[in-house]
Amino acid sequence: MTDAHRLEELPWPAVEQYLTERESPTVIVPIGSTEQHGPHLPLAVDAFQARDLAEEIAVAADVLTAPLIPYGDANHHLGFPGTISLSTETVVSVLTDVYDSLAGHGFANVITVNGHRIANLPAIETAMQRSAAEHPDTSFAAIDPLRLGISVHERLRDGDPEDGMHGGEFETSFMLARYPELVDEDAIEKETADPGPYGTLNLVGNEDRVLTPSTAHSPEDGDLGHVGDPTLASAGKGDALWAELVADAADYIEAIEGGDA
Repeated sequence: MTDAHRLEELPWPAVEQYLTERESPTVIVPIGSTEQHGPHLPLAVDAFQARDLAEEIAVAADVLTAPLIPYGDANHHLGFPGTISLSTETVVSVLTDVYDSLAGHGFANVITVNGHRIANLPAIETAMQRSAAEHPDTSFAAIDPLRLGISVHERLRDGDPEDGMHGGEFETSFMLARYPELVDEDAIEKETADPGPYGTLNLVGNEDRVLTPSTAHSPEDGDLGHVGDPTLASAGKGDALWAELVADAADYIEAIEGGDA
């Protein structure tokens, strides 16, 4: 195929060629969020994670990636200026339309890369179920760093598992590795919360918990926005995490294209 892996940069004949020449053509759909990540990180962290992870997986697996969807389900962050949120229903509708378009063109595998870790998953799962019912010959899957990358997060983590993971050790490490000029290192400090006796802030753990909606917070209540310990972040940690996520995701795509998944 062409060296270009971004769907939007290809003319339609090149897409048609990709679809006809590949036995099991795959496309990645990145979705993130535009939301606050504390005083030290920009609003685009989740969007950057979705876009960059999708593009690097596409290159590693030699597949196409669709344009980034930069908005997600972020209602709980609307107390912070700049956050843009879609309703869960809107996210489901947008993804379903995107999935149906791609499946209708003949993509055999539609894989969503979720940069708004965990929070977008209910909408993604609902959209995949709807589209799978309409396109039974198409395979739908989702890659979330906090689901595919449980073991690497646990291995690289230096902080307490209950510190939290929003704008903390790992998302700040990603930004230091990829966009250090957008990190305000003078504003980095630890900020955590109390999840209560039946909750947990360890998003990669398997502890007993009761599921509840994400809690809204606001600077008016004295919240900084992030939940975690960004003082433990490093560019090296961000690079190590990303390399393993990309490699594991590329292995998965190779498996599904070969009929082994």
